[in-house]
Amino acid sequence: MNKFFTAQEVADKLKIKKTTVYDLIKRGELASSKVGKQIRVSEEQLEQYISGNSAVPQPYQSGFQPESSLLKRDYLLHSSGIILSGQSSPALELLLSRIAAHPQGLPVLQSHMNDYNSLYALYFEKAHIAAVSLFPEAIKSLAPGMPLTLFSLYNYTVGFYVKKENPCQIHSFEDLAKPDIHMINREKGSSRRIWLDDALRKCGISSSEISGYRKETVSDMAAASAVADGNADVAFGEKMTARYFPNLDFIPVSTETMYLVLSTDSLEKPGFLPLKEIIMEDSFQKELHMLTGYDTSVTGQMLNI
Repeated sequence: MNKFFTAQEVADKLKIKKTTVYDLIKRGELASSKVGKQIRVSEEQLEQYISGNSAVPQPYQSGFQPESSLLKRDYLLHSSGIILSGQSSPALELLLSRIAAHPQGLPVLQSHMNDYNSLYALYFEKAHIAAVSLFPEAIKSLAPGMPLTLFSLYNYTVGFYVKKENPCQIHSFEDLAKPDIHMINREKGSSRRIWLDDALRKCGISSSEISGYRKETVSDMAAASAVADGNADVAFGEKMTARYFPNLDFIPVSTETMYLVLSTDSLEKPGFLPLKEIIMEDSFQKELHMLTGYDTSVTGQMLNI
């Protein structure tokens, strides 16, 4: 008889985190099955993953319904799991690992979306939590009529990635409109793009005046890489990314707050109380600061809007 393992049992066997097991399932690298209302990995599916043949389809067997290799969002939304929508970051990885280790923690599936799409998913109940870096008034405008609770996760610095010693002398948003400056932008819906567009509007600068404005990347890492490789003179992103590129300098512009946004009604539901406890823990805040250098003086602050 085929044996079935929980996500934690699979994690123990592979010596990885439980959240990594869910990521493998979500990406289709590890096949899984639904036994009742629980996700399970059969012994055969695990062996196929280890041998590099995890894509082999599984036949129907009495007693369980086969699950596709992609962890179903609808399944998590209507059972005992949480969907967190937001772009990848070391901070979210740390948070997810803490939730997985919590005695009352629930499985968390991260849906990789930018800020606008994350709030859209939250508003239309396609996600339980949105990780976003927008001002509270902007967050509220994207989820009208929905009582929201915002948890501050950390503050971080945003600014310009420029070449070493800043040869183009870029110090402000006005400098982006210089005729000899070529920038690379972030995609629509990202906090960087929203922040940049708002700053340009306040400065009275049209996007048509900026060379490269319509050339987009989908991450700060890709934007910084473009500047480092000489494909652009400047990009707008967070400070932490710049440390991976020794041939870049970083020009600070402002500070943003990363929020975890959820429906206020969710706070008393199973799985959400551990989230609140973890964010408030001194050990989590210290580890977050040590890992990222982020300002954690605001971590755990709560705002209802």
